Amino acid sequence: MSNSIEIDNNKHLERYKNKPPSPSYIAGFIDGDGCIFIRKLLNGYQSGIAIYQSRTNILQVIRYHFGGSITSSSNRNNKTENIMTEDGFYHKHNVRNEYNLMIRSNEYDFIIDYIKDHLVVKTKEIEYLNSFRKYVNIPDKNTEKEELYKLCSYSNKHKSERVLKFENINIEYIQGLFDAEGCLCINKQKKSLPCFISITQQNNLDLLQKIVDFLGFGNIDSRNTYLVIYKKSDCKKFIELVKPGLIVKYNQICEFEKFLDTDDISIKNEILKNTNKEKHEIEIFDCSNTQQSENITKKGYLQKVQYKNNMNKIIRQIHQLGVNRQKSESMKGEKNHNYGKKFSEETRKKMSISIREAKGVVNDEIIIKVRKLLSDGKRNVDIEKIMNLPRHIVTNIKTGDIVCKDEEKVEKVVSSCNERNIKRRKIKLEEIYFILDKFLENTMTQVDILKELNKKREQENIKEMVTIHIIKNMKKSISNENKLPFYEEENPEKYKHYSILLKIN
Repeated sequence: MSNSIEIDNNKHLERYKNKPPSPSYIAGFIDGDGCIFIRKLLNGYQSGIAIYQSRTNILQVIRYHFGGSITSSSNRNNKTENIMTEDGFYHKHNVRNEYNLMIRSNEYDFIIDYIKDHLVVKTKEIEYLNSFRKYVNIPDKNTEKEELYKLCSYSNKHKSERVLKFENINIEYIQGLFDAEGCLCINKQKKSLPCFISITQQNNLDLLQKIVDFLGFGNIDSRNTYLVIYKKSDCKKFIELVKPGLIVKYNQICEFEKFLDTDDISIKNEILKNTNKEKHEIEIFDCSNTQQSENITKKGYLQKVQYKNNMNKIIRQIHQLGVNRQKSESMKGEKNHNYGKKFSEETRKKMSISIREAKGVVNDEIIIKVRKLLSDGKRNVDIEKIMNLPRHIVTNIKTGDIVCKDEEKVEKVVSSCNERNIKRRKIKLEEIYFILDKFLENTMTQVDILKELNKKREQENIKEMVTIHIIKNMKKSISNENKLPFYEEENPEKYKHYSILLKIN
């Protein structure tokens, strides 16, 4: 593998060490370049999820968190080479190696649970696979397996009959689909049309139209089943929306963004060379070597397995403690009632400690360090990176759900549903008023509103930016659900004001 490709692969893997890409991103990628299958073999059935790519960065990230094996789907490794033309461009006819990540029935439980409610295209296939996994290791279920095999095979072959779940389209889904099926084109031959962005879908033109509707810009080229974005301003909007979540095309989109921002011909030519290299340089990935180091390449997946096994063990222990307690209660008289109460309190504390230790990442020293970082004003996301901890662990230490062994949990004050929702909200009340005012004025697009909000946040030195889906959800709340995106008790006067203007019942 070339050194630059290996460095890039490691960069993206490090980026997603603590948390996998969003389920919508992975769903979009699988809808674009994946296959969900149930196959019939001579001695039974084979089922799984396969993802195909000529670059392994995304495959390594998914394998790290969800298992599977990366293999080469061709024998090109021994006969391909990176051919560069005299002007410094990689040959456009370079045949790149193709790799696939195969996640079979012994490992695919976690990824099925992660993405099954986020797919748009392959919704039936994931439904059949989800049902099939219940019968994988159970004998005498051939009738059920055969039926699911036929249904899944039919859905894969008759793509035009699929029922698509357009309600699952969001920015993260578009990021995944674009990484799989997108293209950033810089055409040095045609001065009238130097660059554009496209997404291809051979069998789902309706999906492309829904994405255009969602974005609010772009066009459909019905002859070639492309979604095409030509306007420079729209290309910039698209880049702003998808760039943060890209893996496969991250480097390409960075170069494309530079191309849009310069008029210097020499810089444009250099960008064109870099883009050409990124698109056509061949990765030679040693599949056989990686299979020998699963503790590294599948660390996130193995941690999930360990956690699941530990939790199952704890559940069995709790069940057994309950059985033993029932037996002990039936064997002792009323004189021993206080002893039974004491026993149950001690048991609960032991179970709490056991459950905490079963997570495999928390001890008293870590809890104290996290508390110190919190008191120093560090954000949860910063502590996750510093301590290399999952997000829920940091949150539970902060809220007091995880405490040191010799400490008692502080009893929480029960809050109302509205109070909890307000506390979780990622946007200030003043910002909600600003968005509602812009909706009423109807002079700015949702993307422009987003830019204005984040510009204000930058001026206030707020690191966390507002995302487009927050604005879209507010619009949906008003239009489809006929309700305001804040509560009357927060500001009765404003609530009445906007209810009248927006005709909220």
